Amino acid sequence: MLLYQAFAVGLVMAFAKFINAYGSFAQLMPFISYILLALLLGESPTEALILGAAVELAFYGVMQIGAVLPQDTAVGGLLGVAFALMLHQKPAVAVTLAVPISMLAVVVWNLLKFWFTANVELFDKYIDQRNIKKFNRLWWIQVGVYELAYFSLAFFAILLGTAGVKAFVTSIPPTFLTALTVAAGMLPAVGMGMLLKFVWNISFLPFFIAGFVFAAYLKLPIMGVSILGVAFGLVMFFIDREINTVKKNKATTIQSSGNDEEDFFND
Repeated sequence: MLLYQAFAVGLVMAFAKFINAYGSFAQLMPFISYILLALLLGESPTEALILGAAVELAFYGVMQIGAVLPQDTAVGGLLGVAFALMLHQKPAVAVTLAVPISMLAVVVWNLLKFWFTANVELFDKYIDQRNIKKFNRLWWIQVGVYELAYFSLAFFAILLGTAGVKAFVTSIPPTFLTALTVAAGMLPAVGMGMLLKFVWNISFLPFFIAGFVFAAYLKLPIMGVSILGVAFGLVMFFIDREINTVKKNKATTIQSSGNDEEDFFND
């Protein structure tokens, strides 16, 4: 059974890392991957989404700048959720496992990146020689090694690490587990703060305060606050669009008036 579970997690990991290489589409992939993971492991997709949402909130503020990858969120998220699903643990445990795993997994990416960089000269050589066959062969070898590396990472992590993770989780005192739950609840706030550091604008302040009031004092659930946020965003979008339309019409009118005056003096 454990061998099958390791193989299933490895397949989902290879799939997730393959899609993850294709840019912004990958933003939706974690939750698709968690559903696939649950189905292959015979667990509840709903439980996988709950665990995955907690993990993704913890990774909310992680962003790659250039070639620097601070955390491999795909590896950390999938393995954290996989261990939590298999051991039937709470979201706090998934987050506790996912964060350090995501940091350790960066080592694998850095090793692969060294090899990819070393192949650049070969690619240039094949281009100069117009040797498309060798170029394509090296490209697919890179893809195969990339996929095999992450499949193996997930496979052996589950196969060799499940017993150790289970022993670690069962040895956690209830008080410490409660503290981990509180810490896991704080991580999304840290992620939000990291994200706001890059996108903050003082004009966002009223909405930030409104969201805090809705959640803290009116006790609205996250979904309710999110729907209100979408509504406010749409209102601001339509207001901005109307203002831009008025400005455009005004500029067109002024330009037309200026042209009429110019034609009059030219006559």
